[in-house]
Amino acid sequence: MSTHHQFSVLGPLVVQGAHGPVRLGGNRQRILLTLLLLEANRVVGVGRLIEAIWREAPPATVRSQLRICVSGLRRLLSAAGVAAQIETHPSGYLIRVPRAHLDLSHFEDLLSRARAEARSASPEHAVVLFQQALQLWQGPVGAGLDSELLETVALKVNEDRLSAIEDHIELELALGRHRQVLGELTRHVTENPFQESLCLQLMLALYRSGRTAEALSVYRDTRRRLARELGLEPSEKLRVMERMILDGRSAGELSPAFVATTSMSGLAGAAAGPQDRIGPQDRIGPQDRIGPQDRIALLEREIADLRDASVRPG
Repeated sequence: MSTHHQFSVLGPLVVQGAHGPVRLGGNRQRILLTLLLLEANRVVGVGRLIEAIWREAPPATVRSQLRICVSGLRRLLSAAGVAAQIETHPSGYLIRVPRAHLDLSHFEDLLSRARAEARSASPEHAVVLFQQALQLWQGPVGAGLDSELLETVALKVNEDRLSAIEDHIELELALGRHRQVLGELTRHVTENPFQESLCLQLMLALYRSGRTAEALSVYRDTRRRLARELGLEPSEKLRVMERMILDGRSAGELSPAFVATTSMSGLAGAAAGPQDRIGPQDRIGPQDRIGPQDRIALLEREIADLRDASVRPG
């Protein structure tokens, strides 16, 4: 996007002054400014700022040092011609920034508009707004800053990004663009391997693209990773997606919303029910049926299940 912000926190902290990027001070000043910007136009308590900068071992003169740090930041921003004010309040400090000058506020506004467009049945426009919002990101919030509290505060913003990615991909899939999003989805799953919603979307995109064996491989890799690193089984929605693929369901029948409202027990009950009485227009074609590679994948899954069962205690 061509939009330039005075303050950028969606990635490494960047401040643009009247004559270009502002050269900020050390770690303390960067943590202070980042935390104030994440709570822009709201008061951030002195205690939180102290914890973010000095953790659990602040010096005896910590409040004096914090005032010096704030004063230095004020002088720096003023000298650079940055249109922002750091206000002192009884309980802490507040940075007053117009929403158009902060990339985080711009991101939030674009998300709000994108979701409104999606609700009003304008998916094409919603996709464009989601793309614009996600293009604002240049990396994790607080990148390169050593502060546990800042990481905790940034976690919510990073989760908002993941939620936006999932909403964007779901719209793209609803528009039939499964092949177009495969590269992007694969990258997101690699970066967030425990985000099961993204794994499910990748399985669906691969299956709709006629790459059934790869869709099943995504499930197996996710299952092994969850078991090995977290000691968990995949969520029911992921297991439902795998089961539907193995059952040879029509690719057009599957969607994240449909899978999320279907249970494994419901699948078992439907196996001998109305599903067997589909009309000719719904019948699964040869291209949707499970091929030899996918039967091998199913056998590998069953063997893995047997091995897991044999090593489980009692």
